[in-house]
Amino acid sequence: MSSVDIVLTGRERLPVIVIDSFSDEPAELAAVAMDAVFIDVGSVYPGVRAPAPQGYVDALLAATAPLIEQVFGCQPRPELDLCAFSLVTTPPSELSRIQRIPHFDGPEPDRIAFLHYLCAQGQGGTSFYRHRSTGFESVSNSRVDEYRASLLEELDTDSPRNDYCTDDTRLFERVHRVDAAFNRLLIYKGNALHSGDISPDTVLSEDPRQGRLTINGFGRLVRRCDGLQGSGREY
Repeated sequence: MSSVDIVLTGRERLPVIVIDSFSDEPAELAAVAMDAVFIDVGSVYPGVRAPAPQGYVDALLAATAPLIEQVFGCQPRPELDLCAFSLVTTPPSELSRIQRIPHFDGPEPDRIAFLHYLCAQGQGGTSFYRHRSTGFESVSNSRVDEYRASLLEELDTDSPRNDYCTDDTRLFERVHRVDAAFNRLLIYKGNALHSGDISPDTVLSEDPRQGRLTINGFGRLVRRCDGLQGSGREY
């Protein structure tokens, strides 16, 4: 790892770990993706995925565990719920309503997400958001009912435009953006509101050599982090 930056985003000071030059062999990882079988996994993810090698998962967790404990106060569990090569492929005209707004991976405080870019900078980064009417930048267990009720009411009267969310909207304010960069790894809490910056310049291809190739991992911390003081806030 050549450089590590820890960014505290928004009013809630949500930590985002940014590691550049993460893998010693990023080109080899991208080559593995070229031989992988990508499928539509039927989730809200607007594209296709293929399992990442178990060796990559083990190396990822081993390399990042000390930093995760430093930032989030807990070690990651020794396995991930999902770790997959991912390619955004859905045209804006075919997005569902929920795919056009920022999302969170789950309200549990022990969720963490990994995003490893294996694509060029022009393929779009990742942004973090605040929901304007509630002021929420993360959706915890105690907030999820209020957030969903407020959002559903808003979507019934103010449907988002048929496009990916890449900036401020009437419903959400962008609080931080991390650009894509080849071999850059992000680690953040899974209950943070976030969205990929899929612009008109993003190549929506199933070919890993051309498309927005990333590895996405979803894991848990070894214990719940309620009440931990990691950055001047409770998360």
